[in-house]
Amino acid sequence: QSQALRVCNLEDGDARGIYKIVNLDMRVYERLKMDVHAEDIDLQHVNDPGDMSLFVRIGSDFENNYYEYEIPLTMSDVNGTFNDPEVVWLEENVLDLDLKSLREAKIEREVSGSSLSDIYQYTQDPRIRVIGNPTLGQVKSVMIGVRNRKDDGLARCVEVWVNEMRLTGFDERGGF
Repeated sequence: QSQALRVCNLEDGDARGIYKIVNLDMRVYERLKMDVHAEDIDLQHVNDPGDMSLFVRIGSDFENNYYEYEIPLTMSDVNGTFNDPEVVWLEENVLDLDLKSLREAKIEREVSGSSLSDIYQYTQDPRIRVIGNPTLGQVKSVMIGVRNRKDDGLARCVEVWVNEMRLTGFDERGGF
C-alpha cells in the first residue's frame, strides 16, 4: 500500500511516524524493500540531501525491543516533470535492507557488551540501530517515520511518500 507523510516544523533530532501492528515471521526472507519519494513543502527552507531521513522500526514494540534502519533522503525537484518515474522515485531514496545485517547488529552489540536498554548503533549511513532483544521471528510492529537529522537549529518541513513495502528473497529450502 501507499502512504503519504506530511510533516512541518520538525525540530532538530525530532521524528514523526506512522505504525501498523502486524504478526510476521521475517526469518525466511532476505530483504525488505520500499520505494520512497521526498519533496520540500516549505520552499523558504530547502532541505539538502541528508537533512531529513526516513526510518523503519521493526520489532515487538516501539520503545524497548526493535531494530531501526534509517536512510538519508534526497528531495525530488518539484519543478521537474512528475510524469517521469525516475524524477519522482529517486534511486538514492530506495530503501533496500539486507535483513541479515539486523542479525549482525544484534550479535555485534552482544559481543561488545553494550546494555540491552541502550540504543546500539551498528552502522552510520544507512544507520542500523538495535535496542532490547528484538526478533525477526515474531515481528509485532512496523513503524515508518521521518527525522530531522540536521543540527542547525532550523525546524524543517517535508512530504514523503512510501510505496510497496515488501519482503523479497523467500527461502524455499525445506524445513523440519
